[in-house]
Amino acid sequence: MSVSIRCGALSLLCIVLILFAAVAQTNHVHTAKSNAPNHECSVCSVAHSTALVGATYQAVPVFVRSALALRQKASSNSFLLISSLYIRPPPSV
Repeated sequence: MSVSIRCGALSLLCIVLILFAAVAQTNHVHTAKSNAPNHECSVCSVAHSTALVGATYQAVPVFVRSALALRQKASSNSFLLISSLYIRPPPSV
């Protein structure tokens, strides 16, 4: 069996398992007596819990000298040619 076929089969299996878990959680129902907050249900406990983060990574800042780029002063002159012959007149009422 080639590697690409194995990867495809494993990917398909993971997708099917995720879809199965999603369908199981959406169709999850309790009886009327299970409204107590201390009932033991594994699906409910997973749905209301958060993911625990074991370790986090913090990047160490690296300070490197760099050249300062100065920007030019803004110009108020326009390079567009403006002609009064092509300006639209105000709309007639």
